[in-house]
Amino acid sequence: MKPNTTYAVVDIETTGTSVKDGDRIIQIGCAFVKNNKIINTFAADVNPLTTVPPVIENLTGISNARVRKAPPFDDLAGTIYSLLQGTVFVAHNVNFDLPFINAELQRVGYPELPIQAVDTVSLSQILLPTSASFRLRDLSRLLNIQHQHPHAADSDAVATAHLFIFLQQRLAQLPLITLQQMVALTPELPRETAELFALALQQGKKHPSRLPKDLMVRNGIALRKKTLPQQAEGRKHPRYPLTKSQKVHLFGDDLTYRPQQARMMNQIYRHYSKAETQTNPLLIEAPTGTGKTLGYLLPLAYLANRDQQVVVSTATTVLQTQLHDQGIQLLNALLPEPVTAVVIKGNQHYVDLDRFARGLTLHEHSKQTQLLKLRVLVWLTMTTTGDLDELHLTTYQAPYFTEIAHHGVASLKADDPFFKDDFLRYRDELTAQATFIITNHAYLMQHVAQLGSRQQRPLLVLDEAQHLADGVLRESRQRFDFNFYMAAVHSLTSRIDQEHGLNLRALFAEQPQADYRLKLLDNSLRDTDLHLQQFQAALAREFVPQQKGGSQPVEITVTTEAITSFFALHNSLVKQLQTAIENCFLQFQQLNEQYQHDQSEILPTEQHVLDDFYNRMQDLRQGYDLLRLWLMPATREQRVFWITLNQWHDRGSLTLSGSLIDTKGYFKERLYPYFSAPLLTGATLFSTGKSQYVYSQLDLDAKKVEHHRLSTPFDLEKQARLLIADDATGPEQPSGKQRVAYLTRAINEIVTAAPKQTLILFNSLNMIEAVFYSLHQTDLSADRELLAQGVNGSREKLLRRFMQGDNAILLGAASFWEGIDLPQDQLELLIITQLPFESPDQTTTKARYQQLRQAKENPFYNEALPKAALKLRQGIGRLIRTDQDRGAAIILDDRLVTKRYGQTILKALPKSMPPVTGSLSKITHELQSFFKTN
Repeated sequence: MKPNTTYAVVDIETTGTSVKDGDRIIQIGCAFVKNNKIINTFAADVNPLTTVPPVIENLTGISNARVRKAPPFDDLAGTIYSLLQGTVFVAHNVNFDLPFINAELQRVGYPELPIQAVDTVSLSQILLPTSASFRLRDLSRLLNIQHQHPHAADSDAVATAHLFIFLQQRLAQLPLITLQQMVALTPELPRETAELFALALQQGKKHPSRLPKDLMVRNGIALRKKTLPQQAEGRKHPRYPLTKSQKVHLFGDDLTYRPQQARMMNQIYRHYSKAETQTNPLLIEAPTGTGKTLGYLLPLAYLANRDQQVVVSTATTVLQTQLHDQGIQLLNALLPEPVTAVVIKGNQHYVDLDRFARGLTLHEHSKQTQLLKLRVLVWLTMTTTGDLDELHLTTYQAPYFTEIAHHGVASLKADDPFFKDDFLRYRDELTAQATFIITNHAYLMQHVAQLGSRQQRPLLVLDEAQHLADGVLRESRQRFDFNFYMAAVHSLTSRIDQEHGLNLRALFAEQPQADYRLKLLDNSLRDTDLHLQQFQAALAREFVPQQKGGSQPVEITVTTEAITSFFALHNSLVKQLQTAIENCFLQFQQLNEQYQHDQSEILPTEQHVLDDFYNRMQDLRQGYDLLRLWLMPATREQRVFWITLNQWHDRGSLTLSGSLIDTKGYFKERLYPYFSAPLLTGATLFSTGKSQYVYSQLDLDAKKVEHHRLSTPFDLEKQARLLIADDATGPEQPSGKQRVAYLTRAINEIVTAAPKQTLILFNSLNMIEAVFYSLHQTDLSADRELLAQGVNGSREKLLRRFMQGDNAILLGAASFWEGIDLPQDQLELLIITQLPFESPDQTTTKARYQQLRQAKENPFYNEALPKAALKLRQGIGRLIRTDQDRGAAIILDDRLVTKRYGQTILKALPKSMPPVTGSLSKITHELQSFFKTN
């Protein structure tokens, strides 16, 4: 590749994905790029001499009638071969397009194209590392590239050409040091993609330019500069805009006045500015469309002062980012003086620059890790937070992240190469002077004393407060998996004398007494393994019945009394295990400290061995900390314990789990004392009008709480319909097969009557899978895109595909009931397959119900029913998200009309959305009438 190379940016549409199975090209598009300009284009329909499948016709808009008029590939092959000769082939997923074209050329008698090729998917992943998606349509939207006809080869080729031009320009702007490191990694990317890095480096050296002012180079890594915001001297405190006219004036052209939002703002401001109410908690249910986030941010910005910060906690890290990037940005557009805000997450969310730099020089065999190293190098020239979530990859997708994740400020030393530039230190500096600290419920509960103060008592907002208790219970569920810890021990033992690669014995060979200390370490690891086996065997003898047969996982509940008695009886064994783990850490620490002291310079490969051993030691630390927690009698009394076996006969594969049962007294003791009286808000807090469920969940005294329930800002009577099938075969009576057959028939009839974007909510992944495959046996799968959780990919991937779909159908459970935003035609039809009662067979649920019975309370009416009512409200809340939306919700569960508690649940739903009850045929008729009228 040379500076004046001509790039042929190609896209093809085909009858399918496999040329070997007889699939053929139906359209080809090409845009020729030279010196970052499109100089020519070519496009042609191709007669495949076979039928275009309906799904391809729907996707591309290319019909059988259209391609019948086009020339076959045989007639176009000579033109295509001639046009592509002497170019560099570029495509968005080059390993599909180029092999397909080459196979077609060979089929009609031409040789393969003797040209280089470049992949824009890989380039985009590297040079646009913070993009949430690398589909061509999404990247076009991100970069404002006109892309009017996705899945049309001519439009796709031109869009890809514009993307390729942008990526080349982005590559040319990277610092020389970054380009040098990218080339030095010698990554294995598709075809000749990596050669573009060498070309950019060559051009950069030939025409050097100054490093941009917002970048710096530290220890061979190019970083974006970080600056602390200027603190205003003697900050003014303007008057809060209490009246409508004052708010309208403040909002200007940036924001539309919303009555319910204004009401929420005033409720908060008055509550916390009056001495008689500010010591009481404030509970506000603010339905979707209220503008809840700004509804609390604005008044709190006026209430906050130099000595009192505002801690805002929400349910997830994704919501944290949204709150900061959207809510705070809008707030600062309105305020006379901007506020500062910082997002705080757990240490593992941030990159450790020193760890990254050390691992960068190691030769990497994994293609995925090579790609991630390239992405991080480019990302470091962009980020000021160091938050790995900006890369939109989970730890599961990217195990490499665990190698470069931060271990906390306490792990840093003042002489570390990147100490001054450390992202966590910078975050802590920002936190000290920020008005708003944005965190999540899990982090809040783990760092209450750090975020709060018994003296200063910051203001506290619990957004999505309905998730707080469940989050605490979920975080409290911990597992002591014996196989996991024994595997960790074996892995550590092997690293002392491993045959392949550098081992600890070779590393410490020149240290005095190294052999002796390594022998102690090896003995301690073997002791740990032995005591783990003894501990597991003792649990099996005590609690696992001598029963044979069965290959399914088995759960055995263990009472608090029984586990207390067990720990007392085997106290010496557990202490021996703890001592052995402590000795492992002590001996490795001594070896490591001596080595660090003796070596004037440590090679990256040597440091990697030490880091790798230390990281695996942390697995043992988890087990040690868990045993320490469970050995405290006070913590055991609040928990339920259970033992899990992979199968009955496998007594050597055992897991001991423990979990809190409820949060009664938890927040009163561990959260509220550190803050001013909290503001608790969410779109769905109250299950029913008289229910005390929300107060018991949040550990609040209803008599001392001021509460407000804002009405929905939407005209649900006109915008929505709620339909209930009274002839639905309830999930309680029939067998699984009957239920699957009914749901398949019902869904088919409903979505055929109203062909709209459809979300179908389930209670179980097993039922989703069964219905999904059953629907595939119908004609529905030929006309509609069917997506299913647990079948087609991750939640995020499914949501992206659904949002970009046209008449798609998505089957989801659990997290799809809430927290997703699908406005206007992204969702018009919602089907709820059954009432969302949680399974009473779960160990924690059984324990909770037993606890309620002992307290003379009814588990169904005090726990199961309000929980189900809340979840149903949340599910139906997916439907209408803006005042432009319209949609219908259908519930396929007759218990709403046949059971007495059904009326209780119906009362929890919006009054302006009265249900229409009837047979499936009546419902489909009502559905058609509604969409016709609207």
